[in-house]
Amino acid sequence: MKRYRIVRQVALALTFTSLPLAGILLWAQQPNVSVGQASSSLWRSETTGKEYRVQVDKDRFYAEWVNIPPESVKRGAYIRSECRRVGSKWIGTSRINLPCTAGEGAKEHIANTCRMQFRIEINSIQADRIVGRGETLKRFDCQSCRADETGWGDFAWVPKTPRAH
Repeated sequence: MKRYRIVRQVALALTFTSLPLAGILLWAQQPNVSVGQASSSLWRSETTGKEYRVQVDKDRFYAEWVNIPPESVKRGAYIRSECRRVGSKWIGTSRINLPCTAGEGAKEHIANTCRMQFRIEINSIQADRIVGRGETLKRFDCQSCRADETGWGDFAWVPKTPRAH
């Protein structure tokens, strides 16, 4: 089976760094974390460079990828997560729509656009860091948008700092 570039995109995206597949689990082991600390702010993945708008409202956690490349925007790309708190855990779903590229160099082309769902676990939400692990793609069939093998990868998000002028 041919490996496609979406495997890298999804593995990197997911490993929120791990992108999220059949539902997303978010675990916060510090249940006393102040909701205001993570409320409505921009976070950057230290692994992928992807930026997410994160919002926490009472018992809901939301994250959406915001620095989507223009070509991917044209193809309808997104990563959106919505989770709810259950005890000390955040449980929810991350929905992904990403272009799947095949070939290399001049022969590279978008072969398909794939919609997926993935699981993720958040171990900690602090004012300066969100850490966890997420499901990643190891083997992926771009033509059928089917994950043949998944795994898990660690990730960390940090608040996006504004650029100095």
